[in-house]
Amino acid sequence: MSSNNIIFRAKAVDDGRWVVGEPHTMCSTPHIHISPLESVRVNPNTIGRFTGWFDKKGKPIFEDDILALTIPDGTTRLFIVEWQRQVRHLAALKDFVPDGNPVEISGWCFTWGKNCLLPSVIGEVPDYNRMEIVGNVYDNRDLLEPGAEENFHGQRELIGNTCCLSNKPGVQVFMYDLKDERGEWLARVILTSDGLYMAYSEYGNFYHVFNAPGKDGIRKFMVGISPDYFGGKLCEVEWFTSAKKVEMAARRHAKFILPVLQQAIREQLDQEK
Repeated sequence: MSSNNIIFRAKAVDDGRWVVGEPHTMCSTPHIHISPLESVRVNPNTIGRFTGWFDKKGKPIFEDDILALTIPDGTTRLFIVEWQRQVRHLAALKDFVPDGNPVEISGWCFTWGKNCLLPSVIGEVPDYNRMEIVGNVYDNRDLLEPGAEENFHGQRELIGNTCCLSNKPGVQVFMYDLKDERGEWLARVILTSDGLYMAYSEYGNFYHVFNAPGKDGIRKFMVGISPDYFGGKLCEVEWFTSAKKVEMAARRHAKFILPVLQQAIREQLDQEK
């Protein structure tokens, strides 16, 4: 199925199966043409459009699908795919003076509770390529009930303060909750074996993708780098603010977070020997 196809999906009236094709609704019996010579009567309330996206297993994503995303701390969130109109404030383009007015955006969104989220891209991978279709709003009403996320069992296992996502073959996610010398919270850092660094901390929130973390893995790579090198890499992400401010914040983040992270990684690696 090409991402350029404008096709729809709906439930057949006769046997309840899902069919895909071109819909015709301006008639007494709405139907979908599943081939040039065959049409199927469908329930018009279940008609949903193909988004042009595919989940992490390559399955086409349709309107009203329910997607599961396992986030780095090992928990699972469930999202509904919907077409929404959003009014958002966006950062102005470089060298443009912002006028303060919001912009209207219409497009596919992920609905989570009362929030409507536009797809983001981390490490050149869009959200929907990290998600998996687990049902839809018609066949899986149980996934819409309160507490469904807590009861949803994603394929994951926790090893110490490390979260291994076993449904992402070959990729591990390592999570560290760091404290300062007084025992107070300092940062939560996420590392992935394919090179992603992501952190929110008392010294700013940063992320960077190391494209070549080395044959010994991301953890040993992080132990071996200097604060100066690390701070420079954090500056490479484009931020909509002063480059000087970004550099100062990145250097401060590297100075205070990296040594504590390196010690936590060393202790973890020693325990694994």
